[in-house]
Amino acid sequence: MTAGDAASHRHRYDRIVSAIDGACAEVNDRLSRFHRSAIAKVRPDSDLLQLGAHGESAFGLWYEERKETPPVDQPAFGLLVVLHEALLNHIALLAGRAWKDDRVPVEEYDALLEKVRAFDEQAGRLTRAFQAAISDIDPLTGAQTRQVMLRDLKREMQRARRSGSPGCLALADIDRFKAINDGHGHAAGDMVLSAVAGLLIESLRPYDAVYRYGGEEFLLCLPETGPEEARRVLERVRERIAGQSITLADGQSLSVTVSFGLTLMTPRRPLDELIERADKALYAAKAGGRDRVEVWRPEAKDG
Repeated sequence: MTAGDAASHRHRYDRIVSAIDGACAEVNDRLSRFHRSAIAKVRPDSDLLQLGAHGESAFGLWYEERKETPPVDQPAFGLLVVLHEALLNHIALLAGRAWKDDRVPVEEYDALLEKVRAFDEQAGRLTRAFQAAISDIDPLTGAQTRQVMLRDLKREMQRARRSGSPGCLALADIDRFKAINDGHGHAAGDMVLSAVAGLLIESLRPYDAVYRYGGEEFLLCLPETGPEEARRVLERVRERIAGQSITLADGQSLSVTVSFGLTLMTPRRPLDELIERADKALYAAKAGGRDRVEVWRPEAKDG
């Protein structure tokens, strides 16, 4: 997934969460008007009495346009639609009965409350899932967040202990990034961050992971990969970034380079220590002239 793809996913998920929130607000409005009509014995609004109101509701129209498009085409979303339709129909039937009759049968009112509960639970479940997906992605770069990184790396360390096949970690840092911000402005710096993140995501293997570590730094996880293979992978990525011009908003083209510090992800060592090793290797790459890949070595651990 490129940075642009990730931003597109984030925007799409934001709109889906807004649509679910709108459906919940719509249901709450109908329930409020139903209760007012039933308790105060005033004529219900005509739309409350309409069977099949789901199809003409804002949520129903929104869903109809997108029902064959991922991720709205998933069964979990279909269930929400079924619950929404059943709930609106039940409100319509009870609103009519409450207006015409002295009382609404308690079992029918309890059934309404059960439909409300089921709809709210499913809406909440979907909202939490999409919000989690949104929070997992750094909005500027499209890389995964540091919070996700910690969770994923702990899981990867556990896998490596079980399988005996450790992978590698690397820190990637954009060279002379402060000069880019100072010389071209922070908006240009943001464009460079996004472009470099996109190149990292595109250039690594499908099972590798890229995380926004902080500032202009990214942490890379290369599972089930030894240091020599990881170095070859990063050299290829480094060369691609160095050979790619980034076009800024004012039309200027900018070339940037990235330095990498690489370490073996030894499963018996604490994660903080492994990241520190990658950081020391990155420092060596910077000291060695930048735009290079350095591997942490035990003899350099005190340097």
